[in-house]
Amino acid sequence: MTGSSADLHIHTSYSDGLYPPAETVRMAKDVNLKAMAITDHDTVAGLKEGKLAGRKLGIEVISGVELSCELDGNEIHMLGYFAPGNETELEERLEWYQAKREERVFEIIDRLNQAGIILNIAEVRRFSTGKSIGRLHVAKALMAQGTARSVHEVFSRFLGPDGVAYVPKAKLSIQEAVEFIHEHQGVGVLAHPGMYRIENAAERTLEYLDGIEVWYPEHSPSFEDHLYALALKNRLMPTGGSDYHGVGRNEIGCVRIPYSIVTRLLEVAVGV
Repeated sequence: MTGSSADLHIHTSYSDGLYPPAETVRMAKDVNLKAMAITDHDTVAGLKEGKLAGRKLGIEVISGVELSCELDGNEIHMLGYFAPGNETELEERLEWYQAKREERVFEIIDRLNQAGIILNIAEVRRFSTGKSIGRLHVAKALMAQGTARSVHEVFSRFLGPDGVAYVPKAKLSIQEAVEFIHEHQGVGVLAHPGMYRIENAAERTLEYLDGIEVWYPEHSPSFEDHLYALALKNRLMPTGGSDYHGVGRNEIGCVRIPYSIVTRLLEVAVGV
């Protein structure tokens, strides 16, 4: 599928990715993708830069976002893919998420300080390109001050579920997230169904979905086959992507889907 394929799950420095949008677009071009989606957590602020780079480099940049949701007390994620042209309004509506993310960071900092690890919000903001800040930015700040040597160490000691500064993320229900996506000419896709603690996440959310992220680096071939059959049976769009953050083993384009899926996504989004 070289030259006619897409990667529909990429993060930038506007949320918890390592590289700015223009750099991620260049990398997508370097691996000969025809299209890519920027799907930062709870923000679309990086889309303007990404789309500009896409026009210059001749690669299509799809408007996307990844929203945190809750099902039976478990965190799951929804990907939204949008018809072009309404990014400004969408970003304004996402301010609730961003405010909740900032509140969470302040509480994390407070818990760290109580544990004798001194950190302030200015140190955290140094590592955030956009308005959306989160645990990765806290991790980078802690590494910069020498408190930890790696992101893994920060999460295991401080920010993960067993850490001294763990604070749960504010979340919407699946229904609320999909309604939000539909209100803005978007298509709601369940992200990486195989990565949750809850079993049968795809089956349990079918009534709300427009699509399922079938192809994903950590999904086994047999599980991908199962998800693909489930999507076809329920007339949902199968999608896929690398979930690229710039750290770890998942590289841009390690998961590729046919460009025809992009065409179908945008057709459905326009019709929402």
